[in-house]
Amino acid sequence: MQLPLLALLCLPLTGALRAVPRTIQLVARDNSHSKRGVSGPVSEPLLNQFRGTDLQWYGNVSFGTPPQTFGVVFDTGSFTAEVTGIQCQDACRAQRKFNYTASSTFVNLNKTDRLVFDTGGGVEPSDIETLDVLSVKDSFSILGISAKDFEFYLITNQSSGFSPDPYDGIVGMGYQPTAGIFPAMRNAGLPAVFALYLTPHTIGNAELTLGGYDMSKTHGVAPVYAPILPPLNETNFWTLAAQDIIVNGARIAKNLFAELPLVFDSGTSNIAMPKNLTDAMYAHISPDIQPFGDKGAYGIPCAKLTGITTPLNITFTFASTSGAPFALSVPAQELSVGPLREDPSMCQTLINAQEGDSGIVGASLLKYYYSIWDVDQARLGFVKNVY
Repeated sequence: MQLPLLALLCLPLTGALRAVPRTIQLVARDNSHSKRGVSGPVSEPLLNQFRGTDLQWYGNVSFGTPPQTFGVVFDTGSFTAEVTGIQCQDACRAQRKFNYTASSTFVNLNKTDRLVFDTGGGVEPSDIETLDVLSVKDSFSILGISAKDFEFYLITNQSSGFSPDPYDGIVGMGYQPTAGIFPAMRNAGLPAVFALYLTPHTIGNAELTLGGYDMSKTHGVAPVYAPILPPLNETNFWTLAAQDIIVNGARIAKNLFAELPLVFDSGTSNIAMPKNLTDAMYAHISPDIQPFGDKGAYGIPCAKLTGITTPLNITFTFASTSGAPFALSVPAQELSVGPLREDPSMCQTLINAQEGDSGIVGASLLKYYYSIWDVDQARLGFVKNVY
């Protein structure tokens, strides 16, 4: 997620004309395998960065004329697009690089900046990561949806946390009705709606759809929608108000917060909560889970994972657009996100502590729900995945 504060078949449109669905499949697989394939008439497989746990799902977009193709994370926690440029040399050795000299439509806006992120790719809390960038314009396309004079950043240098990533950049999918890729979707005759099917790597066939959602993923169940929190300005996080968090039957959040804002972030691999809430949640899971290091991580001796006798059940409760309550849960298998690099005998647990009075919900939950991100109606929808 970028500081401050980083799929799918379309529904048919009514009327005489119908837009063609644009679907991208995301295939979860170990990043040592980069074989690509095509599924469906307008779809292509996208990769999942997997290192012991699912980290980031990413797929292809193109910049420039003629188009140059790059793998990007579709990040609901950020608002801009960045891709590595030829100016970024050794620091970007793992990434493909945009050659601006080969594009006939490239425009240099001659403005440099430094973007600050609170994470690189992965689940362990990291030092603050940075991208040095140059503001530019060029053509942009994804699945036949295109935009001229699309503003984005060329990465000219990046800190070490990004260097090993197998993808080349980020496309921000944060709530911004008149910016990003959403105007291009409307120009293509599609509503500004997208959906994410972020499956675990053992399931595969993860998918991004632009312009609606794939009804086959809902198995006849109507999505439950919740309104995102105001202010609904031109750049807003996909934030829902959690009424409570229930851990193994105990109501936790209601005792600490009247209402807890939760940012739903496809660019975050696990979950982050205020420290007092994190400690209270772990107190109802196992006394063996303790803070690890000084960056907000928690861990448990890996040998003790099988000794946890209390079933893990973390449930977030919300109010839908109709006012009816609904819940989203994280299953027990998500408790451990794998051994910590600093001490492989310790396994990191899924909730990190952070400052502030809001939380972040990432892939640890999103893997188990088909999520529908409706820019036009400022709402988030969910259907429990059936594997």
